[in-house]
Amino acid sequence: MRVVAAIATIPSRRAWLRCAVAYGIFLVVASPIGLATGLLHPGLAPITPAAFIGTALLVLAHPAFVEEFVFRVVLLPRDPASMPKGRVIAIAAAALALYVVSHPLNAILFRPALVAVFERPAYLVIVTLLGLACTAAYWMSKSIWPSVVMHWLTVMLWLSLLGGQALLSGTIPRT
Repeated sequence: MRVVAAIATIPSRRAWLRCAVAYGIFLVVASPIGLATGLLHPGLAPITPAAFIGTALLVLAHPAFVEEFVFRVVLLPRDPASMPKGRVIAIAAAALALYVVSHPLNAILFRPALVAVFERPAYLVIVTLLGLACTAAYWMSKSIWPSVVMHWLTVMLWLSLLGGQALLSGTIPRT
């Protein structure tokens, strides 16, 4: 029931605005970390329009939808006010920890060549910040969709405009 409600709920304009503020805070905090550590390299990725669309669709499905479904909708209560604060904090911390750990674990299991990127402390800090922003968006909106949009937009910006594709392909040194 709560899973269906999280997917079926279309956030109000006010909820979208509040989620946009949370995303803006994430960007303000995460961008300097990425730039200072070499994780972000501004520049347009050399990608064809067809490849961009394919990547955008793939990223929308996974990681954006799948990860938000698992780490927000399935693991978190939809209404944190419905349970004791200590329990909510413990559940949110566990879900966030699993979310962060899943990134290097996925690299180890499915893309071993990328482990060096996905285990970088700066990458994990930014993943943690994104997880916090997506959790806030989920709770503010009671919907999966703002966190999916935030997750998708973050990955697409990184891959297409901030050097992610080059970093993952090895054309930018992994400092």
